[in-house]
Amino acid sequence: MNREDMLVFLKNEARGIATMFGPNCETLVHDMTRNGHPILAIYNGSVTGREVGSTADIFGDIGDYGETIHKNKDYTNQMVLSRDGRTLKSTTFNVVGEDYHFALGINMDITNMVRASQMLSEMTATSGDLRKTLMQDARSQLEELLRECISAVGKEPEAMKKTDRMRIIRMLYKRRAFTYQKAVAIVAERLNVSRYTVYKYMHELEAAEAADGVVQE
Repeated sequence: MNREDMLVFLKNEARGIATMFGPNCETLVHDMTRNGHPILAIYNGSVTGREVGSTADIFGDIGDYGETIHKNKDYTNQMVLSRDGRTLKSTTFNVVGEDYHFALGINMDITNMVRASQMLSEMTATSGDLRKTLMQDARSQLEELLRECISAVGKEPEAMKKTDRMRIIRMLYKRRAFTYQKAVAIVAERLNVSRYTVYKYMHELEAAEAADGVVQE
């Protein structure tokens, strides 16, 4: 494909992309063989404020970064912060032939989308998982009850006898501590007994309650 045919092809591509993605999508064709890489065609140029013939780049600068940077080097989906605070996504494809070197640029202004994304992120942010938080709070309350009961007995679990442990289980039972999730496992760990032992004590208390009609502290 000769130079003119390729230029027509790229202009059609640029126009089609700009039409498809709307006014926030700027497309353009650069002549990379000329100093400053002037724009040969541009659509939705209001995105960067450029027009045909301009040698300003997407940053608003006028200059030549050097052929070695642009030659056969494509830049895809790059972020650009404009001088007026907008956020763009930029892609540049090089098209090189025997007598031409063009660059097809696609620049999308995503400022509003970035702001919307930030707002959604703020609106959907949470401080924690409610189920886990409730479980943690319940465990804290149970551990506090355990500390109070152990303090009331006046002995550390290592020095306790069955009557001491039964007294603690009785106090916990009266305060409905075993309605907390995993309460038996937590109590068993704190009292240095097995879960089976805690269940055994609870069954004894339930039997006493059935016989006397009340659980004494």
